[in-house]
Amino acid sequence: MYKTKNIERWLGYEFEPVENRCGKDFSAFARSFKAELMAQIAGIGCELIICGKGYFFIYGFIRNKETGGFMFFDTGDVRYDRQWYRNMLVREARSENDFTGGMNQRTSLEEFGNAVKRILYSGRRSEFAA
Repeated sequence: MYKTKNIERWLGYEFEPVENRCGKDFSAFARSFKAELMAQIAGIGCELIICGKGYFFIYGFIRNKETGGFMFFDTGDVRYDRQWYRNMLVREARSENDFTGGMNQRTSLEEFGNAVKRILYSGRRSEFAA
C-alpha cells in the first residue's frame, strides 16, 4: 500500500516532452514521488539525502543515519516503461556520489521501504565496509 495519496495519480501516466524538455507534469510527479519515498522511510532511521531529476527519470540516495550506509535508487525513464513503479533499480552504494555501487536489485515503489530495510539493515557485512 502506498503511503501518500498523490502518487497513485501518476501510476501508468503518459509523460510527454514539451519542446524537448520535461513538462510541468513531470515536475509535479517528482514532488509526489519524493513525498512517497520520504513517507516510506520515515521512522526507519534513514534519510533521503539526494533526490534528483534527469530527463524523465528520478534518482537519488538514501542514508542510514545509524551506520552511515548508502543506497542508490533510479526509476528509469518513466515515458518508455509505464510500469516503472513495479521495476525500480536499487543497490547499495559507497557514498552519495557512487553511481556504480553494489549488485543491482529491483523493487516496486510499493515495496521501496522494505528494499531500504533489506539493503541497509540486512545484518550482513556490507561489501563496502571498511
